[in-house]
Amino acid sequence: MATITLYKKSKRQPCYRLSYRDPVTGKWRMKLLHTTKEQADEIRKKVEAEFVWYQANPEKIPGDRAENITVRAARDAFIKSKQGTVKYLTVKRYEVALDNFELYYSDYVKAINRQVIDGYRSHLLTDVRKDKRKRTARGVNAELRHVKAYLKYCSENGWLEMPKITMAKELPIEVRWLTKGQVKSIKEKVTILGEGERQLVLDIMDVLLQTGARAREIIDARWSQINLSRKHVKPEDKGNTGKPLYLSKESVRILKRYKDNKPGPFPVNLDWFYWRYQKMADAAEIETTVHDLRRTCGAWLIQSGVDIYQVSKYLRHSSVTVTEKHYVDILPSKLGDIASKIGYHIAKNF
Repeated sequence: MATITLYKKSKRQPCYRLSYRDPVTGKWRMKLLHTTKEQADEIRKKVEAEFVWYQANPEKIPGDRAENITVRAARDAFIKSKQGTVKYLTVKRYEVALDNFELYYSDYVKAINRQVIDGYRSHLLTDVRKDKRKRTARGVNAELRHVKAYLKYCSENGWLEMPKITMAKELPIEVRWLTKGQVKSIKEKVTILGEGERQLVLDIMDVLLQTGARAREIIDARWSQINLSRKHVKPEDKGNTGKPLYLSKESVRILKRYKDNKPGPFPVNLDWFYWRYQKMADAAEIETTVHDLRRTCGAWLIQSGVDIYQVSKYLRHSSVTVTEKHYVDILPSKLGDIASKIGYHIAKNF
């Protein structure tokens, strides 16, 4: 029968491993549940009850699942499999993407092939949204990745042969980052804010510039996530990677200034900071957003000679490819030096 055990290897805790028999195929399966033990046990009971029901009603087991299962039924099963294993907002993104796919194709899963996917990609690229703007290739690919995860799940269950999915061709990412002069100009406009707000806004700006963090990771950070002696922060980041943010001596000094605040150093929310940063930027006549502070951190590191791989690690990008896409225009080219070195080597030895 179904069992749950504590899974200590996961970086994201609490984590329990659910082992259970598939209620239809009878095959043993496993999935990780990032929930409390009580919630994990509730999921175990539901899975176990479903298995018992099929054992008592064998006539209800589909003879050929691939012939019977619809896009909607498979979508519901997929969403159910994700609940408790990924964040709530991630589940919601899956739901939106698959609801959009079902509006385009709602027949049996077994008939989904490359032609269907190619047609759906074309449909997304030509679709005009309510604000009369077309979807970008990057947005289309984000949706296709959710559909791909869904189809992989269907394939693993034997409901279809996994079709080839070709992503839309994306244009180079236009990354906006600030020069030191622009940052100085924005900071000088802090005088338009209330006197009691000025230092707090400047301090948050400095910590974001020095850590390369997403604004939420710093503003929402709690003292339980911050280790000033080790100079790092363990934020709830975008990918739930558990990778720390590293603090400079100046960042540590800034955070210590707010050591009496609870539960975290900064007693404000994102909207509070966004509004004040934007007001300063508008006064300085500089087009920017708060996220540009993160991009600026990466750009300044590269310009100071830090290796692209180290920058990627520091910003906690999913891969160095992501970093290269963002900063390709400012990456120093050393190909000429490499040509000189190989020429010297050949001339010396031959």
